[in-house]
Amino acid sequence: MINFSEVNPISPKTNLRINKAIYKIIKKKNFILGDEVKKFEKKFSVYTKVKHSIGCGNGTDALILSLMSLNLKKKDEVIVPGLSYVSTALAVVLNRSNLIFADIDEETGLICIDQIKNKISKNTKAIIPVNLYGQKVDLKKLRKIIGRKIFIIEDSAQSHLAFSCLCAKPHSNCCNNNRNEKYADISCYSFYPAKNLGAYGDGGLITTNNKKIYDKILALRNLGSIKKHEHNIIGLNSRLDTINAAVLSEKINYLDKFNNIRRKISNFYDRNLKKIKDIKITKTNPGSSRHLYVIRCSKRNLLLKYMLKNKILCQIHYPYSLNKLKGFKNIIKNQTLKNSENWANECLSLPLHPKLTMKNAGEVVRILNKFFKKK
Repeated sequence: MINFSEVNPISPKTNLRINKAIYKIIKKKNFILGDEVKKFEKKFSVYTKVKHSIGCGNGTDALILSLMSLNLKKKDEVIVPGLSYVSTALAVVLNRSNLIFADIDEETGLICIDQIKNKISKNTKAIIPVNLYGQKVDLKKLRKIIGRKIFIIEDSAQSHLAFSCLCAKPHSNCCNNNRNEKYADISCYSFYPAKNLGAYGDGGLITTNNKKIYDKILALRNLGSIKKHEHNIIGLNSRLDTINAAVLSEKINYLDKFNNIRRKISNFYDRNLKKIKDIKITKTNPGSSRHLYVIRCSKRNLLLKYMLKNKILCQIHYPYSLNKLKGFKNIIKNQTLKNSENWANECLSLPLHPKLTMKNAGEVVRILNKFFKKK
């Protein structure tokens, strides 16, 4: 069986170091906001070249806390893409802001910047671009279009240490290694175990260069308090626990290496799958963290069954467009998001993880070729 993902692709040596760090915390009994949390936050800031990092309970909370920090009113609108995990839109609803959907780009699956232009109104206060499948949205271009008055909250749940490579010529490696977080007001991360950087359970983090936002989120994540028994604002109980901070501090050392393995496998898929005319390959720049490798085809459901029959595990990200979810039907008016809906009907995620061998990837390609020749 070729597995879809590997939630803990670390060596026995690394695992031993993590176990020792966990045991040390158990002995110290500093399970909540221990020293390891601050150490990991500082380390993450260094890796991402952003001034401030705040650990929290999970990626969904990261989005909610970010919106809470902006003091939005009920009439204020937040624009999100029509294709993403439910958390992106759910955070807006839970913050009691007005949810506005923009369609995605047909080739990349990222939020369509031209669509954003058409959705902006006098009530637009924030946009949440999603770095879908690990590819960065062009935040520099987005910031130029929307100006400084609208906040950008970057949903980076799938793009840990991704680069903004926007070169005109095709190439397999990111040549400039640019980071575009500086164009966002806030960036939000998830450490769900299956992410490129995964914890041993739930975990999340927020980065920002804005000291005022940083100070506020520090309190918001801890029940509105920075100093014990002083609760000056209404906040959440959403803290990255000390054990997971220690786990992540060790695992982040290997993240660039693992991302490069993902890129190597993805480039192999790109070269070999472009020969199959019935498959649409997701247009991806080489700076992507390649969290997921997603193809599209009209026979998606049949293909999914065929791959399973041949012992290759695939998944669907995502089987819905957000405008079609029942949970949002009383919140948004009926609207069509053509590209988002088409992607939801056709997308299929192939096996991709640092433990996947090139022989495994070759077998995935072989079975895909077999399916489409048979068809």
